[in-house]
Amino acid sequence: MKTNKIIVLLVLLVISVMSIGYAIFATQLNINGKGKITGDWNVKITGIEAIEVSDGCSSGEPTFTDTTATFDASLEKPGDKVTYKITVQNLGTIDATLKNIAFTDDENGSSAIIHSNTNPSDVLNSGEETTFTVTVSYDEDYTEVPDIRTKDITGIIEYVQK
Repeated sequence: MKTNKIIVLLVLLVISVMSIGYAIFATQLNINGKGKITGDWNVKITGIEAIEVSDGCSSGEPTFTDTTATFDASLEKPGDKVTYKITVQNLGTIDATLKNIAFTDDENGSSAIIHSNTNPSDVLNSGEETTFTVTVSYDEDYTEVPDIRTKDITGIIEYVQK
């Protein structure tokens, strides 16, 4: 019985010595840091201008903001057209990729007014610019003046991070 007590005491003593030794030689390391995003997303419209206007047509002064370009073309006769050049710049530090481009017409607008467009660059790297055109025209196939004489055209160009 005494032997069992001595063995238990020795085991407890060994465990205590090991615990103290571990505590002496153990070190807790704390690592602190901070992450900061410094990239700047700044893709925007920087210009719109009428670059081709058929004789007899007129274009009100086109306007733009960072995210919208607006034009107003007056078409006189079939075959008339106005073409606009729109400039988009990447003024940020993050490269951009063209995700989607879609133009839609007002369903209740004049079917005599048609449009076409070119696409901007698929990739717009930081510091670069791209241009594309939108052409609005009076359909040549019309032989009579239509009852509805206006149409709204909406284009959405979406760039995302490359």
